[in-house]
Amino acid sequence: MAADTQVSETLKRFAVKVTTASVKERREILSELGRCIAGKDLPEGAVKGLCKLFCLTLHRYRDAASRRALQAAIQQLAEAQPEATAKNLLHSLQSSGVGSKACVPSKSSGSAALLALTWTCLLVRIVFPLKAKRQGDIWNKLVEVQCLLLLEVLGGSHKHAVDGAVKKLTKLWKENPGLVEQYFSAILSLEPNQNYAGMLGLLVQFCTNHKEMDVVNQHKSTLLEFYVKHILMSKAKPPKYLLDNCAPLLRFMSHSEFKDLILPTIQKSLLRSPENVIETISSLLASVTLDLSQYALDIVKGLANQLKSNSPRLMDEAVLALRNLSRQCSDSSATEALTKHLFAILGGSEGKLTIIAQKMSVLSGIGSLSHHGVSGPSGQVLNGCVAELFIPFLQQEVHEGTLVHAVSVLALWCNRFTTEVPKKLTDWFKKVFSLKTSTSAVRHAYLQCMLASFRGDTLLQALDFLPLLMQTVEKAASQSTQVPTVTEGVAAALLVSKLSVADSQAEAKLSNFWQLVVDEKKQIFTSEKFLLLASEEALCTVLHLTERLFLDHAHRLTNSRVQQYYRVLVAVLLSRTWHVRRQAQQTVRKLLSSLGGIKLANGLLEELKTVLNSHKVLPLETLVTDAGEVMETGKTYVPPRVLQEALCVISGVPGLKGDITSTEQLAQEMLIISHHPSLVAVQSGLWPALLTRMKIDPEAFITRHLDQIIPRITTQSPLNQSSMNAMGSLSILSPDRVLPQLISSITASVQNPALCLVTREEFAVMQTPAGELFDKSIIQSAQQDSIKKANMKRENKAYSFKEQIIELELKEEIKKKKGIKEEVQLTSKQKEMLQAQMDKEAQIRRRLQELDGELEAALGLLDAIMTRNPRGLTQYIPVLVDAFLPLLKSPLAAPRVKGPFLSLAACVMPPRLKTLGTLVSHVTLRLLKPECALDQSWCQEELPVAVRRAVSLLHTHTIPSRVGKGEPDAAPLSAPAFSLIFPMLKMVLTEMPYHSEEEEEQMAQILQILTVHAQLRASPDTPPERVDENGPELLPRVAMLRLLTWVIGTGSPRLQVLASDTLTALCASSSGEDGCAFAEQEEVDVLLAALQSPCASVRETALRGLMELHLVLPAPDTDEKNGLNLLRRLWVVKFDKEEEIRKLAERLWTTMGLDLQSDLCSLLIDDVIYHEAAVRQAGAEALSQAVARYQRQAAEVMGRLMEIYQEKLYRPPPVLDALGRVISESPPDQWEARCGLALALNKLSQYLDSSQVKPLFQFFVPDALNDRNPDVRKCMLDAALATLNAHGKENVNSLLPVFEEFLKDAPNDASYDAVRQSVVVLMGSLAKHLDKSDPKVKPIVAKLIAALSTPSQQVQESVASCLPPLVPAVKEDAGGMIQRLMQQLLESDKYAERKGAAYGLAGLVKGLGILSLKQQEMMAALTDAIQDKKNFRRREGALFAFEMLCTMLGKLFEPYVVHVLPHLLLCFGDGNQYVRELGWKLANPSKGITLHIDTCVESWAYYVVLASKLPSS
Repeated sequence: MAADTQVSETLKRFAVKVTTASVKERREILSELGRCIAGKDLPEGAVKGLCKLFCLTLHRYRDAASRRALQAAIQQLAEAQPEATAKNLLHSLQSSGVGSKACVPSKSSGSAALLALTWTCLLVRIVFPLKAKRQGDIWNKLVEVQCLLLLEVLGGSHKHAVDGAVKKLTKLWKENPGLVEQYFSAILSLEPNQNYAGMLGLLVQFCTNHKEMDVVNQHKSTLLEFYVKHILMSKAKPPKYLLDNCAPLLRFMSHSEFKDLILPTIQKSLLRSPENVIETISSLLASVTLDLSQYALDIVKGLANQLKSNSPRLMDEAVLALRNLSRQCSDSSATEALTKHLFAILGGSEGKLTIIAQKMSVLSGIGSLSHHGVSGPSGQVLNGCVAELFIPFLQQEVHEGTLVHAVSVLALWCNRFTTEVPKKLTDWFKKVFSLKTSTSAVRHAYLQCMLASFRGDTLLQALDFLPLLMQTVEKAASQSTQVPTVTEGVAAALLVSKLSVADSQAEAKLSNFWQLVVDEKKQIFTSEKFLLLASEEALCTVLHLTERLFLDHAHRLTNSRVQQYYRVLVAVLLSRTWHVRRQAQQTVRKLLSSLGGIKLANGLLEELKTVLNSHKVLPLETLVTDAGEVMETGKTYVPPRVLQEALCVISGVPGLKGDITSTEQLAQEMLIISHHPSLVAVQSGLWPALLTRMKIDPEAFITRHLDQIIPRITTQSPLNQSSMNAMGSLSILSPDRVLPQLISSITASVQNPALCLVTREEFAVMQTPAGELFDKSIIQSAQQDSIKKANMKRENKAYSFKEQIIELELKEEIKKKKGIKEEVQLTSKQKEMLQAQMDKEAQIRRRLQELDGELEAALGLLDAIMTRNPRGLTQYIPVLVDAFLPLLKSPLAAPRVKGPFLSLAACVMPPRLKTLGTLVSHVTLRLLKPECALDQSWCQEELPVAVRRAVSLLHTHTIPSRVGKGEPDAAPLSAPAFSLIFPMLKMVLTEMPYHSEEEEEQMAQILQILTVHAQLRASPDTPPERVDENGPELLPRVAMLRLLTWVIGTGSPRLQVLASDTLTALCASSSGEDGCAFAEQEEVDVLLAALQSPCASVRETALRGLMELHLVLPAPDTDEKNGLNLLRRLWVVKFDKEEEIRKLAERLWTTMGLDLQSDLCSLLIDDVIYHEAAVRQAGAEALSQAVARYQRQAAEVMGRLMEIYQEKLYRPPPVLDALGRVISESPPDQWEARCGLALALNKLSQYLDSSQVKPLFQFFVPDALNDRNPDVRKCMLDAALATLNAHGKENVNSLLPVFEEFLKDAPNDASYDAVRQSVVVLMGSLAKHLDKSDPKVKPIVAKLIAALSTPSQQVQESVASCLPPLVPAVKEDAGGMIQRLMQQLLESDKYAERKGAAYGLAGLVKGLGILSLKQQEMMAALTDAIQDKKNFRRREGALFAFEMLCTMLGKLFEPYVVHVLPHLLLCFGDGNQYVRELGWKLANPSKGITLHIDTCVESWAYYVVLASKLPSS
């Protein structure tokens, strides 16, 4: 029960899906049906239903796979239930209209009938495998249906389908011996029908081919009877395809059967219904194998009446029947009788022929008899007799058309002459040219007749006509514009050319003749007018003349004379008439096979190229009217198919098989010609087809000659469509060889820097027509000057000056409205300026037009390639995208580049995302804001909305569901497709704001898209020579790295994390591992440049990226330049200020096994002067560590640092014009670099030897310490102090004179104050290293004390730090110094001096000891000063002293703090602002007095509470 249910369900599904359009579904349901019905006993109703459903597929299933699956299902059904299947399938076929008697064959029914015929053959094999079973109604029905199906195939299908049907039946009959006999029996047992004749003819043909004549003889009489009754005596005209297939039935007929059965029937039928039977009779006469001479006259009597019919069709059929009859006659007397009978009719034996058409029809009948089978001497006699019979008729006839036709019929008989031309005929030829009835057309007909007569053995008889022929040629030369006259001359010239070869004496008389024939100036027979207007016969004649010239007189056709006959051959090859073209093709093939065929082929190609240059494919409606009449354009139009035939003929040079060079040269010449649009319209793959015919492998040929082919195409100017088509074809045939060179050539043209330099004004000049001025300021100036105001008085009695001006303007306005244009009178100077401007604009226009032409040609080639879309094209999309984007900012290039850029999406995006690719391309253009108009339909949506939509769709379709919310079939794009969308993603990230969470989410989506595509990996099955487009090789990795480092350096924390992960993944894709690409040096350079970023996150991420690439990074021993650069960057980053970065750098250094090199020392200087502080700091430390390892480099490095300082110190002055106005400002001061140099010197100081110290201080003093930038001066002073600390003790005696000399000789100028103060500080630091007893100490201390007045906190701090170690040497003078400083602290009105005094006092106290505060009564004086209510400076000075004492003495000053606190609290509410601010500063817990009050916390808290209650002012 379950099985029956399954069968039922399967049948139902089959009924629903049998007509589906999906081939896959068809195969599945048919396979399921086959398994279901195999071995099962279905009810007859189900079988009947299945057969009906099978028949529904006849017109639907066009593919071989579906048909095979259906045939397998039918076979299984037939095997399961043979009789039911056969019965119902045959019935269903006839019910469906296929295989019915009423069906009229058509192309559609023929295809279905062929498929049904296959099914019936299957039934024969399965249902009727044995001879005993082949009987009964079903068998007869099967044979009948096959007969009808065969008839439909014969009538409705093309030759291949007919051959297929015959092959199927032949195979079936061969496999089953005796089956043919049963077919005969079954067909002849059916009710006789004309439709069975096709199958009967095929059966007879099979028996003939397989020597089964006994079967034919057995049914011979029945077959003849069938033919006579149902074909010959048919009341309706049998179709031609049926008559053609009946021919085998007549091949074994005997004379008696023809005489007794066929002949009477023919005679009766011609009398009864000639219009139905005459075609059948013609076919019968062509099919029999008997000599019909004895019956010919009886047959002709019936056919001759049809020659006089009023029906043109009957006349033509009668002429054809007479031709077929004459071919079956080999008796000369019978043929002569037939001819005389027709001449008698022509003469009026059966009534005078008054209608011209009837005369011509009878003449045509006479011409048909010339195809007789009489040969030998009797044939010559017969032909002569018949030819003489024409003369009386020609003498009497006066109608030109009839005469011409009669002479052309005579030529048919003359063409059969073998030994001589009858004398009567030659005499008639001599007379005929002087008759009044011999018009130009008639004379030409006679000349053609003479050409037919005089040939071979009869040629010399034409010598008597030589003067006449020469006269005809000369007349044609004198009237070369008269086409009829020239037509006569061509025929005469052809005969003369033949005579010149046959008779040497005649050749001597023909010098003038040859001059006329080959004259390249007159071109009597080769002019374009003659070739255009000449008749078909004239074209054939000039073709024969050309053939004779090339074969017999080639020496007369020199280089300049031969070209006109090349033109003749091409013109005849392109004739609109097929039989003319066929003769031309035969002639050209013959000429090409002769010696010099390659030269002829090249000449013909040049002429064909000339024709193609002006040829265009025209639509049918411009060639033919609605009524079907050919229009004037259609008469001269050459169909593209004819051009293609001509090229195929020209390419077939048989003599080149051994000459490979000439063959391949010809193939190159044909490349561009064969890709002309007119030829491509007929056959797009014409050139490779021609190469195949020439036994040349297209791909190997392209490989050998590509270097010659591409320049041949790309250097053409202008580049035409043929060249573009040729390039497209080459890219299809050999993409691996052609595309790299071609894309390289295209990108070279597109990346021309001049294109990006074009301005809008220049572009407007180019668009201005030549001879017209774009900048009309000169003319406008002249127009203003032309308003004659010079003679107007400021005031006039009648009009004021203002009124006069208004009147002039009114007159100008009236002239404009009336269209009156006055020529502006230019002065000579204005004319010179105008001409100069015209010349300038003409030069601009010329230059831009050249650029535009080059760009147009390059983009045309690209369009041709993209149209063909060859294999591997998409891998060049990234290169093209990079080339196109800059051009969109060029007014000249943008309009041309926009289209190709938009078309890239269709080329590279997967089918499901084509629309998305188009959207992204348009959004990219809108973001770029190109210099061209955009499609407004894509600009209606607001740009931010369009961007959001594009990004969201990309995220949805490319991010798999495990990463983001994607579609089920979401998958990353290929690398070329990603390179197309990347510019949009980049611009959105870099140019669009992301202030809101929604905008930041959009940026995050973009980074997710980048991450997914950074994880692309190549397939391991990809051949080494190919690039996997789904791998990372074609990703824009360099641009992605730059973008990601930018995002990390500028983005929000979330975006930084995402971008860091993306960059690491991207670097992993270039790591060189399986499926990964190998990082290019440019990628490594981007990461190395990121190590110089001021952002620590960028530097850290770049290091992680380099860690991923450690296998492919350059090493110094293999790549010196890049390896050394990598070594330098890693060495610097090892000393980064961030600890995590230092650890990463050290790990990478260790992983790569790198080692420091001495060459690095000089290279690190560039990092020292880098514009980023982090890099300068790390670079200085790196340089010092490098020099520490290679101390021999120290002197060189120090010298180089000082040289660079001088370079960076120089600042060019601003550029001024003659009037002193600034044209361009001075460049910015490079103080950062000088700071870096100072920092490097600071770090290097400890590694210098004694000999380098003095030169260094000579650099410091006075140059470096007198830098114009205070930051640089500070860094230089730090460096000098560090050097002194390291080397001062050893170099005191050498350095002190340097300082003293400067202080002695330095000008007393404010510009030297800074360096003077620094030197003082340095002297103080140097004095630390002197003995206490050294007399130099006291002057140094004095100078230090004096330097405390310098308004520089740095100098004052330095002096204060220098004083303590020097105080013991000046202990006896310390009291005086303290008194002076106290006075300066409390009495001076300068802030800097009081502050400096505080620093000095703190330094002296620290040097003398804490007890000096009491010994020198300093605390008492300061306490009095802080309580002085009258002078705020004394209070402020005291606070300065307390601050410095706390700072320098530290905890030693704590015992005195308790005594100071009450006074400090009072300062919080002091009336002077400066005192209050200083008091609060001292109270700051991070610095000041409160830093040292560990023992007074409680008291301090109490006083603070009190201070908070005091008023604020």
